[in-house]
Amino acid sequence: MLSSLFAVNTASGTPLPLTDPVYIFCILLLAIATAPLIAKLLHLPPLVVLIILGAILGSNVLGILARDSQLILLEKIGLLYIMLLAGLQMDLSKFRQVGVRSLIFGLLTFGLPLTVGIVCGHWLTTSFLGSALLGILYSPHTLVSYPIVTVLGIVQKEAVAVAIGGTIVTSILTLSGLSIVQAIAGGNVGILLWIKLLILLPLLVLICLWGIPKFGRRFLFNQSIPSLRNQFIFILSSLFLTASAALLLGVDSIVGAFIAGLSLNPLIKNEKSLMERVEFIGNSLFIPAFLISVGILSNPRILFTHPENLGLALVVVAGAVGGKFLAAWIAGLIFHYSFAEVMTILGLTMSRAALVLVIALYGKQVGLLNEGLFNAIIFYILITCLIGPLVTNAFGKKVAGK
Repeated sequence: MLSSLFAVNTASGTPLPLTDPVYIFCILLLAIATAPLIAKLLHLPPLVVLIILGAILGSNVLGILARDSQLILLEKIGLLYIMLLAGLQMDLSKFRQVGVRSLIFGLLTFGLPLTVGIVCGHWLTTSFLGSALLGILYSPHTLVSYPIVTVLGIVQKEAVAVAIGGTIVTSILTLSGLSIVQAIAGGNVGILLWIKLLILLPLLVLICLWGIPKFGRRFLFNQSIPSLRNQFIFILSSLFLTASAALLLGVDSIVGAFIAGLSLNPLIKNEKSLMERVEFIGNSLFIPAFLISVGILSNPRILFTHPENLGLALVVVAGAVGGKFLAAWIAGLIFHYSFAEVMTILGLTMSRAALVLVIALYGKQVGLLNEGLFNAIIFYILITCLIGPLVTNAFGKKVAGK
């Protein structure tokens, strides 16, 4: 097998997979540095390339890297950072402009894929929890195509604003659904669960939405000469404090990270240099490390050694994209959008990335998703990240022309 050829590095006597943090960090940085070049050469999203590099470097192909405690630490920080940026980058003004329509679309683009996913999961998984988790995996989306609508100048179009606002609703509902599945899987179902979800978690949200901006404005963001260092430390402290509070409630830390992002959103939306620094740190190291770690977990060979898994991947893609199309189409009927606007909404909400990776990782770790289904999810992330921007660009041009 290919991995056995790399079992030992004869030149240095270093066994594989690598365990020394110096070697591991060196390989990670080389992969992160070369990913943009490969992405540009192959016309692929960098996210896709990082996952592929992780799969190649992982134990299922070359066996150079393993998902050990060192990589898990970077992965966890990257996971929280993804959710922080998701909250920070939410355009809350768009949600306020078309609040009711965004709420309706958010319920549609969460509920319909969830239903399709549960139905698919009835045949693809062996448990109700597995079906529920697959439904939750179908529901969220990542606005990978947002830069395209910005370039086309159609961000102010109502259909685009509704899609962006609906993303907030979908993300919150997805995280809530994930928390319930985690509680059931951990055997923590009872009155205490509902007290945490219906009383304590909303209380935490209210405290953070009120307290974090108030504290930040008073001590850090109203100074004549602001300290970027102190502001950045405040953001990281808010992230891990809120994530820790969520953990104390028995809720996944990613929920706390998302709450922190929403709470910090009004503070830094006009702080361009600070926002650039926050994004730079995450996008340079922690998030790429998370994506590589997900790639290490995947096993691309299973699609060839077990061809039935390719069919499984196509079923997952068809169900996930179909659910999003139904949501966009029904929203178009309700709000009287043109076909081009409906397809632009579909292009914006088709791509899956960060949150789906987080949920899939959890599903694999607790045994709700088998290896074939986990790799099908990775395949569906790759496909939707490729197709979504193409659909958005093609139909967004028609919306811009109209």
